[in-house]
Amino acid sequence: MITVVVSVYNTGKYLPKAMDCLLRQTYRDFEIIIVDDGSTDGSQDVCDREAQGRDNVRVFHKPNGGLSSARNFGIDHAKGDYIIFPDPDDWVELNYLEKLVAIREETGADLSICGHFDEMDSLVRIWNEGAKPCVMPASEAMEVLMTPSAFCGYAWNKLYDLRIIRANNLRFDTELGMVQDLHFAVRYFRCIATVAYDPTPLYHYNHDSGGVTASYTPLTKRKLSGLLTYEKIAAMTEQDYPAVAALARSTLCHTALQYIYIYYRTHMKDDAVLRRLRGIYRDCRSDYQASPAYTPRDKMFMGLVPVSPRLYAFMTRLKKIYFNRTDKKQKAAWHAAA
Repeated sequence: MITVVVSVYNTGKYLPKAMDCLLRQTYRDFEIIIVDDGSTDGSQDVCDREAQGRDNVRVFHKPNGGLSSARNFGIDHAKGDYIIFPDPDDWVELNYLEKLVAIREETGADLSICGHFDEMDSLVRIWNEGAKPCVMPASEAMEVLMTPSAFCGYAWNKLYDLRIIRANNLRFDTELGMVQDLHFAVRYFRCIATVAYDPTPLYHYNHDSGGVTASYTPLTKRKLSGLLTYEKIAAMTEQDYPAVAALARSTLCHTALQYIYIYYRTHMKDDAVLRRLRGIYRDCRSDYQASPAYTPRDKMFMGLVPVSPRLYAFMTRLKKIYFNRTDKKQKAAWHAAA
């Protein structure tokens, strides 16, 4: 049986669509645990309505503790053999669970991963289109996980084995406010032998095209906690998986450069934060320059930040204009074809 854990915090307006797709799955041996993580906008009532009259849906209401806390609650109350964590504001294909189980059964892998659609301003992008199904050692898959790929760190495209989670006392780190999915995935990968990936897109990831970093919102404590995620990953893999640690440091450096720009753009005044960001750039710069996860153009572009944030801003605007034009042309071509 599969346990599907849906964590809800003030996202009840999206939940009915997500639940409709989950409840109509072609694979029928599953339960859904809805964890209301202290919602304050009436979402708790939506959760109760979605469970009403359904034997395979359970709802739990708990004080707000964050996404990691809610998912850990789901793990503790799960009755299945496998577990997965779709978000309430996304939706899935009807064979989402069936395909993930089939991948595991056909390959004997300890983890199965599916591809996904990225919903961006009504322009659907299929991650890693053209990739082929594969099975690889977990150590190799960990390196793929740490580079921009269809794997990504997300918990919603990975069917985890609850026995492995419980045997190794794995939980989502409640200290982390961002990228906690990736941190959990790396720790799980360290406990297994093989990973199976099928690029067939079964999950619809719904988010704005800019993303949290690209929108240049202020550097909150939650956002800065994303740095800690990569620091922890680098520390835990340094001895046994040095290539993974180097990739973690390269992403840490890339993120620090993005945050340095946000620091100046939002006129933030916190010398300790700026020192930390510049220290990360200094300490991880060599890993960033050597990393295969970023193109030479990426590195050159981001290298403008410490030199001249204003020049970086100008180049960002030019880049945005270019991609907006490209997206409009692609949308027009798709509409004409339809």
